[in-house]
Amino acid sequence: MILIQDSVFFKMTDTVRLDVSGTIFKTAKSTLTKFDGFFRTMFETPVPVPKDESDAIFIDRSPKHFDLILNSMRDGHVDLQKYLEDVKEIQKEAEYYMLNGLVELCYRIPSENKEPVEIKELKDDRDEMNAILGLEKKAFVIIYLRENGEVRHRHEVLDIISKYGQFVDFYTAPHRRGPGWSHTAFKVFKKSRPLGSANLKICELDSVIGNFITS
Repeated sequence: MILIQDSVFFKMTDTVRLDVSGTIFKTAKSTLTKFDGFFRTMFETPVPVPKDESDAIFIDRSPKHFDLILNSMRDGHVDLQKYLEDVKEIQKEAEYYMLNGLVELCYRIPSENKEPVEIKELKDDRDEMNAILGLEKKAFVIIYLRENGEVRHRHEVLDIISKYGQFVDFYTAPHRRGPGWSHTAFKVFKKSRPLGSANLKICELDSVIGNFITS
């Protein structure tokens, strides 16, 4: 039988017993409240807390990855390379416990473990024309670098490259050939539309590529 009790108040040094669908875990309250999320909300707001017969806080979730969830809250990071087959399950649990840092880490892991996509460099207009004429995939994207040669929004760009790399070629071009010096911009070309798209921001790139390769 699960009992619903009033809010639980502990000292930060108190040990907390958690009943995760029948499996008991013990940890410090300071661990559970270290980051914003499910547990901090539980302990810091007047929300009724379900408890089992032994007075442990009851959580109706699978205990399979709960050790990893606790380690994430203890250390602020976990090595997911050992859990590649379980990343989707772990992401669902992280979303339930509202651990945004772990959710983001789960989201990045598949992209980091895919085969790298070759990114070529366009040095001048001749290179760009050759890329258009020699286009074998459905489209190609030019990534205009910043003045310092870096790519802004690097993780988002890598995710898009990983997502569309089998359909689209990706190239970089010096900032002087792009629309500005202080930010990264993008242009998408399709064989049937050799003039390409307008200069795009990162928030527009995914949908434009998607439309190009499906139209």
